[in-house]
Amino acid sequence: MNYPLLQNKKTLGIISGVMLVGVMLHSASHNTPIAQADAVISEGITITPSVSQTKNIVEEIVPVAYIKDAQNYVPNAEKVGKIRSYLNSRNSPLAEYAEEFVKAADEYGIDYRIVTAISIIESGGGKNNFKPHNAWGWGKSGFASWTEGIWAVSKGIGKYYSKGATTPKWISKSYCPPNADNWAKNVQGVMNEIASI
Repeated sequence: MNYPLLQNKKTLGIISGVMLVGVMLHSASHNTPIAQADAVISEGITITPSVSQTKNIVEEIVPVAYIKDAQNYVPNAEKVGKIRSYLNSRNSPLAEYAEEFVKAADEYGIDYRIVTAISIIESGGGKNNFKPHNAWGWGKSGFASWTEGIWAVSKGIGKYYSKGATTPKWISKSYCPPNADNWAKNVQGVMNEIASI
């Protein structure tokens, strides 16, 4: 097979660089230390960035907020307070998990209010679930705990965000197709209420 585009050393260098960054991001997202990464650019030429160069590349692409030690990470107290206050006002059993909502949102790069808002619209904040610990109408089964549910749904919403769907209106077409416009309006309304606390 002949790949004329790959014959160019500059193109090979760019492709190798993109692959190297992908490996580094994958390692960073799994809290795996990056000792060394090699990128073979072309016949016999290898680039081996130092650990400090690797760290700089990763921090340039991934905001520092997402590169953290999960055990020692403390979420924004104001956001936690708003989630807790809102859920308490609705007598939601999820109120005591306010910190988990914010931690998961930070981990997956989503709006800290969206998973809470969806729980309100789908189940009254965990009061009327169709499956155990599933306050979001997520999938077809329940979760082992509220924490597992919060993290699973946050991860799923993060996938919407990664495809550019970063508002309830854009997410609604996939999340709740039969009632997309109304669902999006209601979720956004709850998010606005949380922000105003």
